[in-house]
Amino acid sequence: RQNTMLWTTKAIRVSQLKPGMILARPVLSQSSHILVSENAVLNEQIIRLLESWDIKDVHVKEPRLSKDDYLLSLLSEQRTFSEHHAEILNVLKTAFEKTRYFKEVPLAQITQLADQTVESLINSTGVISHLSMIQAVDDYTFRHSVNVSIIAGIIGKWLGYTGSTLKELVLTGLLHDIGKTQIPLEILNKPASLTPEEMDVMQNHPALGFELIKGANLPREVVLGVLQHHEKLDGSGYPFGLIDSDINTYARIVAVADIYDAMTSDRVYRKALTPFNVLADVFPEEMFSKLDPTITVPFISHVKDSLIGYVIRLSDGSQARVIYFDKDRLLHPVVKLASGEFVDLEKRRDLTVVEVIATAT
Repeated sequence: RQNTMLWTTKAIRVSQLKPGMILARPVLSQSSHILVSENAVLNEQIIRLLESWDIKDVHVKEPRLSKDDYLLSLLSEQRTFSEHHAEILNVLKTAFEKTRYFKEVPLAQITQLADQTVESLINSTGVISHLSMIQAVDDYTFRHSVNVSIIAGIIGKWLGYTGSTLKELVLTGLLHDIGKTQIPLEILNKPASLTPEEMDVMQNHPALGFELIKGANLPREVVLGVLQHHEKLDGSGYPFGLIDSDINTYARIVAVADIYDAMTSDRVYRKALTPFNVLADVFPEEMFSKLDPTITVPFISHVKDSLIGYVIRLSDGSQARVIYFDKDRLLHPVVKLASGEFVDLEKRRDLTVVEVIATAT
């Protein structure tokens, strides 16, 4: 996603717009509905729509740096993010391994991660893009816990969380799978589908995590978030089959972060889904039944914006760049093929996104 620190903003008449310009602010209707989202890359179709809506002026971005300097800056940001992510991963891995063997959680160490290092990553520009570039099959449990804490923190920021509340949410993300340290390694690391008996053991990890931290000096919301992060609003979750208002808010947020990271990560037994597949297929199925829509709706909206500019491969083998998401329709973008042709994937349902080649530049 474009780094706002590297761009200036200026107002421009719609009649002067050119394809390829990038919106600095969303275009709103008279009733304050978003017509075109921030960071949309303008094409002739969008410009014609703006004219038909009688929009007079919009705000566009202009780079402060040359394209080469801008790309170097993006690479530097990604490298810094990856280095900090690796540092957190190593600390958390050591903490989890201590917990496995000594059955005592080094909470001071993990809390310090939540208070300092993870929070700095949450405040990075383009976090979702950076996370998508960090892929590895090994150390999944530790990497997943780091990613969930970051994504939960981002969601918290989007929902208006600040200060100690945001730090508690991040800590819940770091600890949400601490119970997996008490799952036998042959089940935890099994490179195939689990048997029903093994699944029963695995689904006990929230309760095991609760047992590890219930006596510690932690906020009640954090402890309940760890215990309840696999509960679903319709009662189909575990370990207790809780419904609706019985489920802690931190647990609801971590549930969304948990599903998104799990589905977009490579596993030993399956390839990762693209963010497009997860947003278009997974979340809509569960948004109003299992997950909290007051969390999933803003999450989907923000992640969609972060996907503008991605280079993708379509199911017919062609490459394309994501140009635009229509806020009033479903989750299929307008893309620009290498030939220059614009394709609306909302209308072309025979085409799907099968691979992300590169994140936004």
